Amino acid sequence: MENLFLYLVSLCLGIFIYWFILPSQWRSLFLFLMSLLFISLFNLKYVLYFLLHMVLVYSAGLYIDKVEQKKRLILTLTLLWLIGNLCFFKYSDLFFSAIVESGSGFSWMPKITFPALLLPLGMSYIIFRLIHFVVEVYKKKIPRSSFIDFGLYVLFFPTFLAGPVERFKPFHTQTIEMKAPDLSSINQGLFRIILGVAKKFIVADTLARWIIPALHTPESHPRFLVLLFVYGAAIRIYLDFSGYTDMALGVSRLFGYKIMENFNRPFFQRNVAQFWRNWHISVYSWIRDYFFFPFFGYRASTLKIYLGIFMTMVLFMLWHKGNLNFLLLGIYHGLGLVVWQLFQEMKRKYPSIRKWSLRPVFKPIAIFFTFNFVSVSFLLFYLDLPHLYAVLIRILK
Repeated sequence: MENLFLYLVSLCLGIFIYWFILPSQWRSLFLFLMSLLFISLFNLKYVLYFLLHMVLVYSAGLYIDKVEQKKRLILTLTLLWLIGNLCFFKYSDLFFSAIVESGSGFSWMPKITFPALLLPLGMSYIIFRLIHFVVEVYKKKIPRSSFIDFGLYVLFFPTFLAGPVERFKPFHTQTIEMKAPDLSSINQGLFRIILGVAKKFIVADTLARWIIPALHTPESHPRFLVLLFVYGAAIRIYLDFSGYTDMALGVSRLFGYKIMENFNRPFFQRNVAQFWRNWHISVYSWIRDYFFFPFFGYRASTLKIYLGIFMTMVLFMLWHKGNLNFLLLGIYHGLGLVVWQLFQEMKRKYPSIRKWSLRPVFKPIAIFFTFNFVSVSFLLFYLDLPHLYAVLIRILK
């Protein structure tokens, strides 16, 4: 809480300088430098690392925008560099561990240890913004911008750690047309900050202290209480993540930016497809636009679309973390989405099924089923497979 207090004091000082001292033409530079300072508080190496990527991508964008020859090659090389960096930092530990484990049965082999690689904070979100920028420049869908405005979009400190992954064009438009927020915007920003702090630091953290230890010892609790722990664990993930998002959107609003929403009542959706369209909206829509549609979605066969739906969800989960639990999450929800898509095909072929599914009584049942389907899978955020098995056995027996 001490760090949170220092952050809030620095935030108030930054807002005062931003709106009441600086001329309007210097605000982008101030926010950019403020973002660099914020990142440097975690590690100065992160600043240098991200600046290197930004210079590379911005230069590639300038070349692609001005020169027709070899621009596809420049785009391809830039994407390979960005994706390669993300995969190296995110999955190299898993890869090296697999190498070590594969040789553990050979006693004659020397023991090899690999240094742990620390994933730069916010890297996943920043790489996605950089990929979005260079691809949209290639498509000629975004306006030209200065390096400062581009850098501010990439490193904007309220959304640096946990998103959302805003798109460049709406963000840049707000930078160009920046106006001081009115009283309503200030109130909305402050409300979102307070709401986010309450969600994350009061409710979510309290639930974590109660629920996570209990899930590791399900045999010590009544069956019905364990089921409530399962529901509470899913709600805790939502409150934790959406709390960060609320704070990010609230702080952004105080600096004059309206960032896209990341959650839209996901636990009140009627099916798993609607759930994922309303959970972590910015990243899910990014993977849809830059992975599913280019590789599976345009003039594709039914089988290819099903494969694309499945692979999109696997990629979405592995983006969070490269381990067995998140791979299983991707497979679980990928299969769930494929089954839902098959059900949609059945409704088109058989009007009686479609008519039955539209009955009012079906909606609360569908919401309850979807909530349970998701809640059980979210145990993989907390538990290894033996503990997950123990929880399920305790509920079902």
